[in-house]
Amino acid sequence: MWPPSNLALSVALSVALTAALPPPRPATPALNPIIANGSSVAVPYMGEAFLFCWVAEPTRQVQWRDPSNAPLPAWSPTASRYHLGSGKHLPHAYLLFRDFRQEHEGVYTCVARGGAGQEGRASVTLTLAGPSVPRP
Repeated sequence: MWPPSNLALSVALSVALTAALPPPRPATPALNPIIANGSSVAVPYMGEAFLFCWVAEPTRQVQWRDPSNAPLPAWSPTASRYHLGSGKHLPHAYLLFRDFRQEHEGVYTCVARGGAGQEGRASVTLTLAGPSVPRP
């Protein structure tokens, strides 16, 4: 058994060293994109749709993908569907449709990427509201 003076010194050193250690670092947060419009949206034939996806955690990039998992193009005057605001370091992205048609139906995915390589996804199903107009 240690003499009382050595035991007191040992306890005091242990407490001092423990108090001097920095707190443990939290694990890298998961990215959880949120689509403000919900998980299903019906759009009228030749109507417009505006979808909004945001991420509360710090992100490197937020991007919309089409039903084939391809990135959607940026705005163009002739595009019937495009994304806005998905540049680097923005915590949100918009997906816009102009002249919504049957070929635009499907599951669109908002993908968020973080600096540590983590990725989060959220999806929304877009359907044509009301009776469908036949394709030519």
